[in-house]
This record gives sequence, C-alpha cells and structure tokens, in this order.
Amino acid sequence: MGKQKRQKTRERGDLTPFKSAKQVTAQAPAILLSDPRYPHNMGAAIRAASCFGLKQVWVTGTRVADKVWEGKRIPREERMKGFSDVDIILNQRPFDHFPSDVTPVAIELLSGSENLSTFVHPENPVYVFGPEDGGVPSVARALCHRRVFIPTFHCTNLGAAVYLVLYDRLLKRQQLGLEPILTIEEQLAGEYRPALGLGWPVDDDPEFEATR
Repeated sequence: MGKQKRQKTRERGDLTPFKSAKQVTAQAPAILLSDPRYPHNMGAAIRAASCFGLKQVWVTGTRVADKVWEGKRIPREERMKGFSDVDIILNQRPFDHFPSDVTPVAIELLSGSENLSTFVHPENPVYVFGPEDGGVPSVARALCHRRVFIPTFHCTNLGAAVYLVLYDRLLKRQQLGLEPILTIEEQLAGEYRPALGLGWPVDDDPEFEATR
C-alpha cells in the first residue's frame, strides 16, 4: 500500500487492525506500547494480554502501524481467533481516555525504579513499555506513578518483557488469594473465569504449537 493510499485510509478512519479511542472505553489493567518498531513485538504483546486476561493494548506512534498498513506480514497473533478478545487501540494521547483511578507503571531502567521481584502491583495498572530502540518517553514517564525494572542481566525483548510483567502480576495475585490457582483441567476449561471469556477456545487443540 503506497503512502498516499495509507493517508487516505487514515483520513476516512479505517485503522484496521487498530481501533480508535472513540471505539472503546479505556479500561485497566492494560498495556501501553510507546511507539513500538516491529509488528511481531506488538503481536507478542497482544498474545500476552490475551493469555493473562487483559483486554486492551494501546499503541502510540505510527512506526508499527505504517508497517502493517504497508502490507507487510501481519503478526500471527493479530490473526488468531483465540486472541480476538484484545482490542488494539492506536492513539497518541492514551491517558486522556483512562479514568483517573488508573495507575500508570513505567517498565524502565531508571534511578529509583522498584525491582519487579518485590513490586506490589496496583489494582488498576496501565503498564507502559518503551520501544525496542529506546526507553519510555519522558512525557509518558512524567505521567507514571510507579517505575519498575525487570531484574535481568541484559535487556529483554519487548514481547518478553510484557510476558514477564503480566506473569508476575498473576503469580502475586494468586498468592494473595485474588485469583484461583487452577489445575490443568480447570485451566483448559476456563470454568473459573467465564465472565472474562478466558480459557482455551472449545475448538482449540491445547497441544504445543511446535507439534502441530
């Protein structure tokens, strides 16, 4: 798709596969990706959100959107029916749309950042991740009430960072009794969290993907 055609697409409001902020009601917990560079990392964040029950991934900037609109390969995660429960919202001022009771959390190596190992996750977090080639922008950092770093010896991939933070959140919520610890049968059935639409799709084969 050429630049002129992409511009016309945006002008008429067709942001597919993204949505505009007008099409959704902002809700936490959520993920915010600040100007990500690569579609596959955005796809990994979408998959992580679906796996851990988050309903929204917000994206700022246009680099990743331009790559999708140019007709380059859309990440597999965006095309899988099982992950269609996650909205991908493209917006340059996402915090204008969230209610005042959310807690923005910057995932960043900054002076004064809390170690994820001992971090107490807020009830309504918006996890803010910087791009693959930079940190969380200063404007976004200024809005973040909390700052957290992942205790690894090297920088992690953006998609991996999202998984680590969301898994840590789930683990600690289970330890506090805020979410049930399920057996494998219960996990596959999703019977304990039907209101969230979680659990494996009925027609999905829960075998490892590599064996398919």
